[in-house]
Amino acid sequence: MNESILTGIQAIQAILAPALGISATALLLLNMHNRYSNTINRIRLLNEERRRYHIKVSKNEEPNTYEQFRYSSIESQISMLSDRCKELRNAILYIMSSILLFVITSLLIGVNIFFTSKFLIIAPLVVFSIGMILVLIGIVYSAKDVVNSFKVTQIEVKGEI
Repeated sequence: MNESILTGIQAIQAILAPALGISATALLLLNMHNRYSNTINRIRLLNEERRRYHIKVSKNEEPNTYEQFRYSSIESQISMLSDRCKELRNAILYIMSSILLFVITSLLIGVNIFFTSKFLIIAPLVVFSIGMILVLIGIVYSAKDVVNSFKVTQIEVKGEI
């Protein structure tokens, strides 16, 4: 009787272990999603500013030197922010995929308790490892975004001088 209780407790612990991976990656995902949302909003604001510039030019109003310089800065920023969006999108998709694999790992561990085969014994470890690799790839994309966000900030600062 004691062994079956211990086995049940061990089974629950084993099934919940990937849940820690889910929680940790969900926090990363929240951070990345906020950065993604802010980047998209920044692109929308810059596009609005660019539209106002085009309207002014279409009305044959001559933009001053500052406006021309600002327009050039906006074009550069939009281009770099678009690249940031792609990197953040990739990071988010990899992190989401890893969460899916962690859930599958938990299910495989549960199935492994009731049905035993050579495949089922190793499958949870393989799926969990692939999930961790996806987390790593997502973090690399996120790090690339951090580098690019600094470059965009530098363009903005130079555009205001």
